[in-house]
Amino acid sequence: MSEDEDELKQLVDTLAQVEQQVRAWEAQLETLAAVRAEIWQARTTLDGLQEEPEGREMLVPVGYNTSLFASLGSQERVLTGLGSRVYMEAPLEQALERLQSRLDEVEKATRDYRESLAQLQQQHAQLRERAEALYAQAEAAKEVGSDFLLPGGR
Repeated sequence: MSEDEDELKQLVDTLAQVEQQVRAWEAQLETLAAVRAEIWQARTTLDGLQEEPEGREMLVPVGYNTSLFASLGSQERVLTGLGSRVYMEAPLEQALERLQSRLDEVEKATRDYRESLAQLQQQHAQLRERAEALYAQAEAAKEVGSDFLLPGGR
């Protein structure tokens, strides 16, 4: 096996790994987008509730297009998740600050992943271009080599 063939085989293997990493990072970006939307919805809801009077009747979604009628109680306290199904009671303002902080973290992570993904996609394009050039070179060498083996250039 020639050096070019070795390099082409290695490039093909590397391309497969890079493609797998691109898919993983794209999936991570989708997850971050979903988390961002959920945080944004919670923050917007809490902001809106600050303006509502205590006792105001509202619909509370419980899932699968189902809602409950409920009356708004005190807006001074909110349960906020800490992770692993652990919650803490906090003042509304503190909950809003936690949500904003988490939103900032998610947006930074999203920017970082997008930058890394763009670099990885650029690397993939360069590797693919090199692999295609080596493949074309190998095919041309096969054609030239076969012309020399046949009598009369056939």
